[in-house]
Amino acid sequence: MLVLAIDTATPYLVLGLPHAERAIRLERRHAEMLWPELEAFLQQAGVGLGELGGIAVGRGPGSYTGLRVGIAAGLGLARGLGIPVAGVDTLEAVARRHQGPVTVIQRTRNALCYAACYVVEGSQVQVTQPPHRARFDEVVPTGLLTIDEPPSGQALAALGLAALKARPGQVEPLYL
Repeated sequence: MLVLAIDTATPYLVLGLPHAERAIRLERRHAEMLWPELEAFLQQAGVGLGELGGIAVGRGPGSYTGLRVGIAAGLGLARGLGIPVAGVDTLEAVARRHQGPVTVIQRTRNALCYAACYVVEGSQVQVTQPPHRARFDEVVPTGLLTIDEPPSGQALAALGLAALKARPGQVEPLYL
């Protein structure tokens, strides 16, 4: 099954397929840029909408508006195409860019951040500290520290494939 991933939880618009990904720093312009970027991404990847078997949407954590843009786009596209949709963890898709212990931080306003800790071994990921909101200066990292890195579009697509097999239709935003 070919899964398209869409994530707008961070300042990046991230699009992914098993064989391609795109991350563009947009800050707060996700709604304005998502559709033209998606069209260009699919064309460049050589994939037509009819080839998609599912949609994965980043469920955060992230800003309320950012999450809503991506989730609404993913749900609308999936319903329009008659294919399933599932939510996936944005911070885990960042951690999957690395191996070993990884602390992922996405900064927010007012010296706060979203943080989580993982151990990545090959394609297996163990969550050692689930996503939570904290003061940036109070996060104690374990292993590699990554700050404000975009999630991997390919990891989002892989997480989406697993989620669609386990629990299709579940897209619960992670507001912290």
